[in-house]
Amino acid sequence: MKLTIWALDNKSEDVSVSVNKTIEEYTNQLLQLQTTLDHVGAYVFTKDLQGRYTYANQMVCDLFGLTLDDIIGRTDDEFFNLESYNEISVNDRQVLEQGQQIEREETSRVAKTGEVRTYWTVKSPLRNADGDITGMCGISTDITERLKMEEALREQKVLLDTVLNNADSYIYMKDQQCRFLYANSNVAKLFNLSQQDIIGKHGSEILPAEVAKNFDILDRQVIESGEKMYGEENFFEDDGSIRHYWSVKIPLKKKDQEKVYAFVGISTDITEIVRLKEDFKTLANTDSLTGIYSRRCLMECAKRELQRVQRHTSALTVVIFDIDNFKTINDNFGHATGDNTIVLIVNACKKILREIDIFGRLGGDEFVVITPDTSLTDALAITERLRLAVHNIIPDPDNPVKISCSFGVATWKGEQFFDELLFRADAALYNAKQSGRDCVKYRE
Repeated sequence: MKLTIWALDNKSEDVSVSVNKTIEEYTNQLLQLQTTLDHVGAYVFTKDLQGRYTYANQMVCDLFGLTLDDIIGRTDDEFFNLESYNEISVNDRQVLEQGQQIEREETSRVAKTGEVRTYWTVKSPLRNADGDITGMCGISTDITERLKMEEALREQKVLLDTVLNNADSYIYMKDQQCRFLYANSNVAKLFNLSQQDIIGKHGSEILPAEVAKNFDILDRQVIESGEKMYGEENFFEDDGSIRHYWSVKIPLKKKDQEKVYAFVGISTDITEIVRLKEDFKTLANTDSLTGIYSRRCLMECAKRELQRVQRHTSALTVVIFDIDNFKTINDNFGHATGDNTIVLIVNACKKILREIDIFGRLGGDEFVVITPDTSLTDALAITERLRLAVHNIIPDPDNPVKISCSFGVATWKGEQFFDELLFRADAALYNAKQSGRDCVKYRE
């Protein structure tokens, strides 16, 4: 742009130069502003009161596939499908007619490409010196891809929540202070709280102090070591019963950092497995009919007791006994009566024996009693009481039968193996059988 002024003197020439310089400065500023608006990463435009474009930056031109000169003076109905998406028109009227500034999403279909795009748009009225609205300016940022990503993330979150909340395990995340960052529905049910109410809380705010302390052990280990941790954790129910959990704690670290900022925990309820294991252990250690030690457990206890006696050179006595004429009882009265007889004899003996005595079933109708730290005199007295207790047993009131047992006793004489001591006691039992049964015999 050039402004020409006819100068009649030097002063007029100076004014002409000054005006040209000012116009040049404004032109440069306008070009700089236009360049800036072309690179802001948003669609910048202005419209007059009739909604006709009065300015559009390069992004708008690229969107419409037109030059600025081709856009000026035209309205949106030439560039967008306003019948399907009329948010642009509604928002423009609100700005131009009511003078309001609006900030909201706008969805539109570009007529040239057919694409449906969503924008975050800020529109403000333009006013003259008198405050009258002369048009509007707008800045729109394309958020279509961001919304797609957010929708994808929401779908992934729904999927992940579905998986986590329907898993059999208790899944959670905690920060460095062991405060919950996430808890699935199983954890919420366990604590009788909503998932949201758990977030931000420490275990001590939800559980009794001792219980929370138990859970803190593995938590602190994974945070301090930065390594994956495994272990059993216990939770006490309101009725006092214990539930057992096998937990895996996985540390979370930021890239190129060693410090743990959080960890994920996966705990599986293994209570039934623990109970089954205990039941199997009980079955393995006890005789299923009588509830006293099984042969295997009896021999293990005997071995340990003999090792103790060898270290401390203390007294140890072994008593072995069986039921006299037991085969006759089975043959005449049936195996049910035979089993009942065994149970009655064991219960009668248990009332005589001390807590320190080891009582087990060797097999069939044969039993062993190990009396630690007991002199021969006391052991024989205990054995005699066992023999007398058997006489009071009546296994079948409808078919009275006399019940008796024969007993063999041996004391430790420095044997290295329990079988040697048991052999001497068994020899004493044989002697009792040969002596007419229902008696106690001792073998040196």
